[in-house]
Amino acid sequence: MKHKLANPLRLVIALASFYFVIDAFRSEFFGSLQYFTYTGSLVGALVLLFVVAGRLDERHLVLPFSITVIIHVVYIVLLVGPDGIINDLLTGGAENLVLHYLPPYLLLIDLVLLSRARIYLYRDALTYLIVPVAYLGYVAIYGQVAREYPYFFLNVGELGFAVLYYVAAIATFFVALNLFVIAIKRRTAVVR
Repeated sequence: MKHKLANPLRLVIALASFYFVIDAFRSEFFGSLQYFTYTGSLVGALVLLFVVAGRLDERHLVLPFSITVIIHVVYIVLLVGPDGIINDLLTGGAENLVLHYLPPYLLLIDLVLLSRARIYLYRDALTYLIVPVAYLGYVAIYGQVAREYPYFFLNVGELGFAVLYYVAAIATFFVALNLFVIAIKRRTAVVR
């Protein structure tokens, strides 16, 4: 029974994410792409749809999970601050809840309880770096052209090379999270 819940859960996450991402893209497409919340959520939702459609193996659920964890952690630690979480939850609205808070927890439930994938590959942890690298490439170009950066920690004009510390820390966390989840899933796949 629990495996019958997997695809509906994935669809709900994907469609809710699409709803808010498309809404942002309609108002300002290129400006919205500079925010990893929208770009990452779009990629995660697409992966979820491909998994539901059977075009991607469930092992790739690690990617939307790690994307949403990065969005969640960076949002809380660098943008809202731990002291601002309650106020943010109470005043941020549905978009905020859907794009910054709920997906990593729902995808964790999926990975732990619902996913039936048996093969997880360590190389995927590095392959998934394509998403943040492509995003950073876009932000670098957009930031130079538009003279604005989506987040203070990516503002090369103000921080200079210090941006690399933030990028390296977030990328390291992203890869480490991927490797950790893959290691756990490989271990539990053998046990089941």
